[in-house]
Amino acid sequence: MGALKAEDEQAVERLTLRLLQDAYCDLAAVLRGAQPAAAAAILAVMEQRVTDVLTRICQQGSEGAASERIAIAVGERMGEIMDQAHGRDGSAALAA
Repeated sequence: MGALKAEDEQAVERLTLRLLQDAYCDLAAVLRGAQPAAAAAILAVMEQRVTDVLTRICQQGSEGAASERIAIAVGERMGEIMDQAHGRDGSAALAA
């Protein structure tokens, strides 16, 4: 198999993210239904891990000059996914 073109690599990244998002949300929904307290604890740990990694990226500048902007953009996208996994509606968050 030959090397993928740049747009093909972007498609791989986009589809991978989508599949991981769907799997994460499905797993969270099953956990919330079976063990709500355990689901809340597990999701809180996962959210903290994301926060820690993004904070470290900003502090260390590990993604180059745009590290902070990259970390913020990733955080926003991850926040949307995690809100969905928690069953939080975006309109409810806006009303709060």
